[in-house]
Amino acid sequence: MQLKNTPTQYGAVTKALHWTIAAIVIFQLIIGSWMGSLPMGVFKLDVVLLHKSLGITVLFLIVTRLLWHLFSRRPAPLETLTRFERIASRALHDSFYLLLLVMPLSGWALSSAHGAPVHFFGLFTLPDFVAENKASAHFYREVHGYVSDVLIAVICLHVAAALMHHFYTKDNVLKRMLPALFCLALLGGQAPAANAQAAKPNAAAPQNWSMLHEKSTITFTPTQLGKAFTGKFGVFAADIVFSPDDLAASHVMIDVHMNTAATGAPDRDQNLMGEDWFDVAKFPDAVFKSSGFRKVGADAYIADGVLTIKGVTVPATLPFKLNITTNANGTQTAVADGSVVLDRAKFNVGVGQWKSTDIIANEVPVTFHIVALGAAARK
Repeated sequence: MQLKNTPTQYGAVTKALHWTIAAIVIFQLIIGSWMGSLPMGVFKLDVVLLHKSLGITVLFLIVTRLLWHLFSRRPAPLETLTRFERIASRALHDSFYLLLLVMPLSGWALSSAHGAPVHFFGLFTLPDFVAENKASAHFYREVHGYVSDVLIAVICLHVAAALMHHFYTKDNVLKRMLPALFCLALLGGQAPAANAQAAKPNAAAPQNWSMLHEKSTITFTPTQLGKAFTGKFGVFAADIVFSPDDLAASHVMIDVHMNTAATGAPDRDQNLMGEDWFDVAKFPDAVFKSSGFRKVGADAYIADGVLTIKGVTVPATLPFKLNITTNANGTQTAVADGSVVLDRAKFNVGVGQWKSTDIIANEVPVTFHIVALGAAARK
């Protein structure tokens, strides 16, 4: 089970937070609109107390999810999404975070302004969020109601967009947030691969590999005024599912954090971050996504796919040598070494005064050394 997010998939923690928050919020919206019609009595009081406790639970969970994003980056947007869809998706998600913060906070403020303390499932009582004030209570009630209406509209948009992507666009937007078993049972997300494996009982199924970052490197070697210099990327992530016996079901995505590029020259490194070069403020990541693998020799392969740098996506082929060994404890270690020559002009890297090749050559060799740890070898 992958706890953290990968470049292509949400991890178990993010999925658990997402669906727990979703279930509680939908339940909250239902009982929030229903409890106002209940007759005054013990039952209504119990419902109101439950509503308040669940509201504070949502506040805690949404803060937890925001903090989790600091430790586990979101997956890269799908390359099939248009620029408008990426902007709209980000705006919709940011709206969710804002609304799910304002909603419980306004409810907490409403209770405090009414002079009604918030008890958390009878375990403890929260301090007053604001001073008791009847006029303020009316204001917070209005805010709470308006936010509820907006939240319902945003949820409907979110659900409609997810369903459109799955049934109309037929991409993986919905699948990568759903639990794996749900995908398998209802969406058939892994059924073809499972059937293919059943047809080849002697083949080793692709397994997930965990990249050992401290042993892996990605370097680039530009040429300036006829002299080559070497740089490296300090941070990159890899989502690797691979087996030499089942190349059709294998896939790889590499996500490079461009703001970690370093060449050993501070002035040059600062230029690399700017608009003329990597423009990391707008395009923080470069992503390679495989579409297929070919075996071209003993332990020699080619990964076909697309490479996106600075928002420009072009077809790419990455030749590499692969060596897989089985360790004493039964785990496997894979070492992949390869290189490719990129044309910086195709990605609009080095524009403006740097566009001419008189100073910096267009061709930039990129070399990678990836070390990854796999699961225990099959007996």
